[in-house]
Amino acid sequence: MIKIEAKIRKSKFKEVKRTLIKEGFESFNYHLTRCISKKSEKRFYRGVEFDTISSERIDFSIYINDKDVKNVLDIIVNTGTTGDADDSLIGVFKLTQAFMVKNSDGSDKLIEKI
Repeated sequence: MIKIEAKIRKSKFKEVKRTLIKEGFESFNYHLTRCISKKSEKRFYRGVEFDTISSERIDFSIYINDKDVKNVLDIIVNTGTTGDADDSLIGVFKLTQAFMVKNSDGSDKLIEKI
C-alpha cells in the first residue's frame, strides 16, 4: 500500500478532485494549509496590494494500491500544475502496515490489517 501526499494550489484543487473521482479514486483527505516559501505572492484586498511569504495550499493525501501509483501521480501532476515555480510538492510513501478500524456490531472496535 502507498500513501501519496501533495501540496496543491487552491485554484487547481477542484480540477484534481474531479479528475480523481472520475477515475474511481473516491476516498482521500484534504485540508487547507499555509506554506512558507522564499518566493512571495502578491495579493489584493480592497484595491491594496499585499506581499506575503506564506501562501495557501491544499494538503492532500490518498492511500492506494501499488498498481495505481503512476495513474494517481499523473492525475495530480497533469491537472494540478500551473506552470509556475513552487507549484506543488508530492511525496510518495511506502506503508509497511495499514489497519482499518471497524465497528462491526456496535460494541468493540475491530482492527483489521489491509
